[in-house]
Amino acid sequence: MLAVVVGQDTQLRQDFSSQEINEDLDRMQAILSSMHPGLHLYTNSQDLQRSFEAARVPQGESRSLRSAYMSFASIVDQVRCGHTYATVPTSAQTELTRDAVFFPLPLKFIEGRAYVNHRQVELPCGVEVLSINGLAIQKLVPQLMPFVTADGFVDTYRYELLSDSFSMSLAIAFPQQGQFHIEYRKANGDAALQTVQGIVGEELQRRMRFVAYGKPPLLPYRIDRISDDTAFMAIDTFDNDYGAPPFRVYKSFLTKSFKLLEKTPEIKNLILDLRLNEGGFTRNEMMLYSFLSERPFREMQSGGATRNSIAFKENLSRLYQTRGMIKGTERRLTRELEPLEGSGFELSDSWIPRILPAERRFQGNLYVLISGRTHSAAAAICTRLRESQKAIFIGEETGGVQEGFTAGTTLVYALPNTGIELAVPILKYSMLKQTPPEPGRGIKPDHHVIVRPEDLKSGEDRVLKFTTELIRRHSRSD
Repeated sequence: MLAVVVGQDTQLRQDFSSQEINEDLDRMQAILSSMHPGLHLYTNSQDLQRSFEAARVPQGESRSLRSAYMSFASIVDQVRCGHTYATVPTSAQTELTRDAVFFPLPLKFIEGRAYVNHRQVELPCGVEVLSINGLAIQKLVPQLMPFVTADGFVDTYRYELLSDSFSMSLAIAFPQQGQFHIEYRKANGDAALQTVQGIVGEELQRRMRFVAYGKPPLLPYRIDRISDDTAFMAIDTFDNDYGAPPFRVYKSFLTKSFKLLEKTPEIKNLILDLRLNEGGFTRNEMMLYSFLSERPFREMQSGGATRNSIAFKENLSRLYQTRGMIKGTERRLTRELEPLEGSGFELSDSWIPRILPAERRFQGNLYVLISGRTHSAAAAICTRLRESQKAIFIGEETGGVQEGFTAGTTLVYALPNTGIELAVPILKYSMLKQTPPEPGRGIKPDHHVIVRPEDLKSGEDRVLKFTTELIRRHSRSD
């Protein structure tokens, strides 16, 4: 069991009465029911109701914020939406970052197993971590999974996010101690034990910036000619915020890149790398697709919402939404949504953008690299490419599901008693005209190629290497 260090997680240890927790449960349920447009895409109302009832605290008892949060997060996780999640209050996370000691080893999860993903830490890069302080990884991970919500029934995205947030998630779920007793598997297959010291938040952030495998490049958009007939293009984000370049930089990159491809007709193959792309603005995704599509297309097939106004505005977190933003969102909902017969609203057809193919579109062979991190708008462009049969996909199943997602404006609520924060998207994007054969699954690759533990140490990009060899085989057969 992980022991307590007094003072490092004061807020998470704070107790709340049964009345306070149950009131917040009721409010969370009311917010989700009122505002979430895809609440029952992957879970039925009866199962969700039973989970809310099971989480209620008996009269006269109390629970810590840590305990309440883990219960709330488990409920939200059942919605199976990567844009819907519960988090501890921002102040509690700030306190942890400032005062706690953290598990010191960046990890990479591969097929559900944890491997050290750093070349300058206490254990060798690439070794498998079997247990932490006596708790097996196979038992620990399910307790942390509700912190990293994902679309549908895809686990690849969860494991990517858990790799990013493992140390913080561990500190939120369990009171931490200064040392961590780690069982790991040596290169010869034997299990071994080692005790390592915890590290402070600043050092953890530094280590996470220099992981061995999957470190984000300095430039989020890149193009390179890797052979006489093949170009490589990476688009790591469709966002224009949170550190991503502004839209004008992205637009300029695409314009110049496809102009270059047009002026270099001997380039017959384009490798499009979306493995680090977690999504962003749909306009960015559509702009890229306009350079690949031969036909006009729509932002989505249809859009839907539960209502054309915001419920429980008094609980919206002012850390994330100003009064002006709230008013602007409501004006847009009123303007763009039309009532459906019975209940709910749909996005007016006139508000769904139509895009024409670009003049300088690429018409050669397209190879798309995908991973569990390929999510939201990045999965949407994969859905378009799959439907048009324009691309060969290499890598692993996308984290975003093929049929669509709930996103658009995301509202962040702070529950009135505990302060637990709840993120709720308010627009459902439907990307397909018909339900796919496997609802809740991502775009699956034509060639399944995953990272191996030894790649963490060597740095070899197996997916790209496989793709270049595939192109050479295709070229020889033509």
